[in-house]
Amino acid sequence: MVSESVLKFALDATAFYQGFHLRSNGTCITTELVFEEISHIQEKFSILESLISSNRIMVLEPNEETVKMIKSVITRIGETRLSDADISIIALAKEFNATLVTDDFAVCNLAKTLSIKLLNIGTKGINDTRKWIKFCKSCGKGFPPTQTVCSLCGNKLRIRFKKLSSKAIQDPK
Repeated sequence: MVSESVLKFALDATAFYQGFHLRSNGTCITTELVFEEISHIQEKFSILESLISSNRIMVLEPNEETVKMIKSVITRIGETRLSDADISIIALAKEFNATLVTDDFAVCNLAKTLSIKLLNIGTKGINDTRKWIKFCKSCGKGFPPTQTVCSLCGNKLRIRFKKLSSKAIQDPK
């Protein structure tokens, strides 16, 4: 088992695209799902394999309990734009108390909601966390994030956000 103090950065796909793994002096962690997302970078794949073999990048998987907790927060904030790879790297960052390196705004929104440290390298990041709410523009009724059509009038649902404080997510009522 790797000591948590050694692990510093959790990398999502955008961190690899930005070349963070080549500039970092610390040990980086990622998941198999994220690694699969970036495997199309064939010319740099030997560099990745070298960094893995020297333990500068470690491919790990989060615990299922952490993934379940992450998914419950996703449901509460209505964040529907996250892939399984995004969820896995957020869970890994939470487990290892690592700084999450990403420029993906949906990933940043969830990470900030979960009080995960963020490092944005290609953007300035986000200021506010948001809860996404689906609603019908015609009748004004609100719906869960999974619904796409108004059950009352049949119109396509729109989405808006509400700014959240960290306390609102930690203590949902």
